[in-house]
Amino acid sequence: SDYNLDCMPPHGYIHVLSLTDNISEFKNAVNKQKISGNIDTPEGGFDAMLQAAVCQSHIGWRKEAKRLLLVMTDQTSHLALDSKLAGIVIPHD
Repeated sequence: SDYNLDCMPPHGYIHVLSLTDNISEFKNAVNKQKISGNIDTPEGGFDAMLQAAVCQSHIGWRKEAKRLLLVMTDQTSHLALDSKLAGIVIPHD
């Protein structure tokens, strides 16, 4: 890279902040974030969405809440099932 960045190491998921109505706490958490060294950028976002859906106690979803997760990106993801070409055949739990 031509940029001198202080990146976090690659990771699948790191819980930073549960849902909150404390705007100052949210802004503080966002401002502390660093870019990561993840290699599969769009798929990393999809994995984060999956974690937000299944790690309900960490995220802090209310029992009665409707859940909507939105991903906006300008980067393409892999084609469906192309992981099989790479030998990745075990589906996500």
